[in-house]
Amino acid sequence: MDLVSYQVVVQTAFLGDLLLSISLLKSIRKTYPDDKIVLVCKRGLGDYFLKENLVDLIFEVRKNNRSDYAEVKKKLNKIKISNLFCVHRSIRSQLLCWQIKADLKIGFESFLGKFIFNKTVEFKSSWPEPLRQLWIMSAVDLVLKDELQQTDWSYLNKNKNAFDLNPLPEKFSSMQTATSKGKKICLFPGSVWATKKWTEAGFCEAGNFFANQGYEIFLMGGADEREICQKIKLKLPSAQVIAGQKSIMESIEFIKSSVLVICNDSAPAHMAASVNTDVVAVFGPTTLDLGFRPWTNRVKVVQNMALNCRPCGKHGHQQCPLKHHHCMTEIKASEVIKASLELLNLNH
Repeated sequence: MDLVSYQVVVQTAFLGDLLLSISLLKSIRKTYPDDKIVLVCKRGLGDYFLKENLVDLIFEVRKNNRSDYAEVKKKLNKIKISNLFCVHRSIRSQLLCWQIKADLKIGFESFLGKFIFNKTVEFKSSWPEPLRQLWIMSAVDLVLKDELQQTDWSYLNKNKNAFDLNPLPEKFSSMQTATSKGKKICLFPGSVWATKKWTEAGFCEAGNFFANQGYEIFLMGGADEREICQKIKLKLPSAQVIAGQKSIMESIEFIKSSVLVICNDSAPAHMAASVNTDVVAVFGPTTLDLGFRPWTNRVKVVQNMALNCRPCGKHGHQQCPLKHHHCMTEIKASEVIKASLELLNLNH
């Protein structure tokens, strides 16, 4: 009989959200050093968390695939689970937790949650996502609860000046130690949401500027973003297109050896933050107060602050609701270049 005790985290959101779970996973490891940690996540996203020893086991699922969820339920019900933390608020994730045996089930307050979880905590909508997730541990860690509730952490979602965010408190930072960087700059022009994409012309101009400064430029993203990278390369001939050629883990390792990432408000910003690589993130339809800032101090955020139509949704849209897309089209390459140079001059 397996006498090992397990801590289970259910986080089946997209990669960016999952990377923002690192602080929570580290806190669980510190609080329960003798237990093993299981992460339930989307298919293809777990390898990095195993490699970094953030978790001991991963169980992966595909969205809306009932057999995957049934298999995960079967595996989880064969182990002794002390605490089950559900940080993903979807109905499917909550129903999965309902079917799992655990000494204690903890989730965010919701109508379903009061029937599924033994303990629920408030979803701190104004806090940054890493601290919202960390707050779920307040149900079992009273010291952490006291530390977190002493401050209104919404200030971390605010700009300190044009490009800078307020610095993270060291205690709640999950950043790695900085490593020696080369002369590689990664451009990630894609996004699942069309309105979250900065202009191709902007990426071209920024890329050409840094290529003329002696940097190697790499156009990156998933296989479905190879087309946009190829279009940008037509006007950025020195760049190398490697979109679709690397796994998530390989991409993070490549970013780790790079000096800068320029991207939209999307997963690559959080990939860069997780390995302490400088990142300039261009925010369009989304805003910082939604809570998804890159969890690092080595970040600049470029955004159009003159608009009152932002945010137009939690995730962006496939088309601008007002048909003008000024949140992205009015952001100049000179702004992104300036923010990038400030980071590079500060940290290198």
